[in-house]
Amino acid sequence: MFHRRGAVRPFLSALCLPTCLAFAQDGSVRFEDFSVEPSWLSYRSHLLPNPLPITRQSFGWRDTLPTNGSRGEIGGWIQRSLTPAWYAKVIPARTLNDKLSASGKFSVTRDDSTSGVLVGWFHETSRGWRTPNSLVFRLDGNGGKYWVFYEYGTRHWFTGGGGCFEGDRYQTTPTQPFKADGTTHEWTLTYEPSGAGGNGLMTFILDGKAYPQALAAEHRRDGAEFNRFGICNVQATGSGMEVHFHELTLDSQPLDLSRDPGWEARGNNTEFPERQMRPFHDFGWRPTGKAGGKPGEIGGIIWRDEKPACYATGVETLSLGANLFASGKIAFHGAGSDSGVYLGWFDAASKTNKTTADYHEPQRNLLAILLEGPSRVGHYFRAAYSTRVGHGVIQDSGPILYPDGRSHTWSLHYKSTSGEITVQLDEERTTMVVSPEHRQEGATFDRFGLFNLQAGGHFVDIAIDDLTFTARAAGK
Repeated sequence: MFHRRGAVRPFLSALCLPTCLAFAQDGSVRFEDFSVEPSWLSYRSHLLPNPLPITRQSFGWRDTLPTNGSRGEIGGWIQRSLTPAWYAKVIPARTLNDKLSASGKFSVTRDDSTSGVLVGWFHETSRGWRTPNSLVFRLDGNGGKYWVFYEYGTRHWFTGGGGCFEGDRYQTTPTQPFKADGTTHEWTLTYEPSGAGGNGLMTFILDGKAYPQALAAEHRRDGAEFNRFGICNVQATGSGMEVHFHELTLDSQPLDLSRDPGWEARGNNTEFPERQMRPFHDFGWRPTGKAGGKPGEIGGIIWRDEKPACYATGVETLSLGANLFASGKIAFHGAGSDSGVYLGWFDAASKTNKTTADYHEPQRNLLAILLEGPSRVGHYFRAAYSTRVGHGVIQDSGPILYPDGRSHTWSLHYKSTSGEITVQLDEERTTMVVSPEHRQEGATFDRFGLFNLQAGGHFVDIAIDDLTFTARAAGK
């Protein structure tokens, strides 16, 4: 017996009304408004480290005497966390149409593994790994040593940048990382809007060596806005770094740090138990109303991780021989790069018994929407399926869903006669086809809900409401 709440009825919107009504008439769909907590299966969807680690932020202006002899600097202990923290100068709004320049010196005296700090221009609303509305350099700690990167993020999460080392990846570069031994390094960060043929040119100079980074044309068109200049934590889980900045200039003007400049301080002097840690999922039913506007929805923080996790309800056994339909509302609130989640039908045994990474053994028996994509784009809202033997396809692209917290309507429709899968997000629609060979292999599903990608990565934070989905084959 599967759980049913309220009358079987469709989610009545212009997006899915005709299809929803067709499914509702044969009684094959179920509707959930999540006004009360449903009796759904939670498998490893609520995990917490024991004991909870402590996140500590202790940075800002310091009345110290750096090696140059001029009193005053900014910095301190800065820890990676999904909770943002910064110490920054409020500035008039700047965009990618403006020239930008800053310079200074820094020294790292300690860093634990997986630590990080951003320095440069950003916006008060900037959130997440691969930070939107930012033009910064990043100190990336790795336990007594660190790497230096330079990067930018546009208003819609397009990103670009590189590292201060040979080659494309620090994992394979012959360049040695910097040591967290207090050595002072000089830096300059500039942006020229007319550079790179008018696309914009970001240039980072570290200890006299220049690293130019041209903006992609579509990134320049997307634009960015900055209203803060300073330091902020990398918004991903991890450890901390002790770093100090002095002799700073902004737009070629020295910044007076001989006394407290009174910059904006957000979360920069605090300690708290950290509940949002990789790879500890925290998703399921919630009393919030982020997606539908009224209390009650499902979602939360879901990590890419090699071990399985899901939050789902039972359905009568379905297959690729049945027409399938789902629709609802979604709000996407945050994400890191290399992150994603499935929403749709799957087989409980195939999921919960799978303990290998997807790149070693693909997930079997699924037909779903996959919210995922390359970091240069963000997150596609696209179709994916896999047969009982693990053969399947992930759609190349789809509508882009931005983690801006806005509510959207969506639908997923599979036609068994043609194998056609149609995904719609608001007014944008994409289609792919399950091949005849894969339909012959077949797939079975006995659950509908949220389930993770089993590959290491970062998190998504989503909310789902007003959910309609096929719970049994038509005519039964």
